[in-house]
Parts: sequence; C-alpha cells; structure tokens
Amino acid sequence: MNAKLDSEEKIQHILNIARSILAKTGYAGTTISLVAAEAGISRGLLHYYFKNKEEMLAKVIHANIETSVDIVENIFHKGDSARAIAKEMTAALRFIFENDPDFFKLLFEGWAVSRHSALVDEKIKDLYSRFRDAVASGLKQAAARGVIAPLLALEGLAAVITGLIDGLGLQLITEPELSHKAVIWEVLEQGLVLLLGGTGA
Repeated sequence: MNAKLDSEEKIQHILNIARSILAKTGYAGTTISLVAAEAGISRGLLHYYFKNKEEMLAKVIHANIETSVDIVENIFHKGDSARAIAKEMTAALRFIFENDPDFFKLLFEGWAVSRHSALVDEKIKDLYSRFRDAVASGLKQAAARGVIAPLLALEGLAAVITGLIDGLGLQLITEPELSHKAVIWEVLEQGLVLLLGGTGA
C-alpha cells in the first residue's frame, strides 16, 4: 500500500515538473532529459513511468480534464441563480488565468501537438467532449430546478459557452495584461447571465 502511494506520489511529482516545463518551453522544447533532471531522477526511471513526452503531455491534459470538469460540476451544483452561476464561472476563470496560466497554455499546446499525435488528439477531444458535456449537464439540471431559464437550446449553449471560455483564454494567454482589466470580467459575467436567461440588472 505504501509502495503504491509512493509510486503515485512520484508520478504526480514528475507530472507537475513536466506540466511546468511543457508550459514554459512548449512541446518542441521539452525533452526527456530536461524533465528527468528537473525531477531529480534518471532518464531510465522516467521512461519506466512514461514512454515518451507525448504520453506525458497526454497525461497532463487528462489531469486538466478532471480539474475542469470538477469545477464546472461544482459551480452548477451550488448555483441558485443565473447571476450566481455566471459570477462563479467568471471567478473560476479569472482565478485560473491569474494563478495557473499554464492551464490554458497547455490546452493550446496540446491542440497544436494533436495535429500530429493520435494519442494527444484523443485526449484533446476527450477534454472538449467531457467539459462540454459537464456544461450541458449542469445547464439541464439548473434549468430543471428553475435556477436558469435560457432561451437557447442547451446543447448549443454548452458549445457556445465552451467556445467563449476558450476564445477568451487564447486572448489572455496572448496578451496577459488584459486579465487586469476589470471591464473584461464584468462583461463576461454579464454576458453569461444573459446567456443563462437571467436579467441584465
């Protein structure tokens, strides 16, 4: 049991190192030697846990899937109004941009790599599918509870909200200073309120 825990902790440690390096130097600039050196282990041991950097990126993306789905499910579960849900979604997004910008850097890095890697392509598709499904499920549950009353088809709305988040993510990764402009977050929150069928007041 302890050996298994130690192994899982070591894998998580390596993944954290790989995540940081992949976000900083990009997939092309990341090497097995660099990750092994930063993690304080041999190349051989690193290969024991991960076949190659393609597999490392896929596992990093998988971890991001779990995190993002958990956040969405929690927001819709707790939200008791369109404004509350919009406020929490905006706050969560802002927190990620300001405290973990690597999250979105890795998303877009993964998309670029997915054009040449079947493994990463599968993970990126899984990420989008599960995140969009979590949003759609949250919308359906909130609508059933009478918490929101969107005028748009929920499946389409889930895709639009996902696209809105990604589009804003690309802008803020490209121009990080934009995240300090309060008006962007105010407009995002207000836009989500309207999309969710809340009032503009």
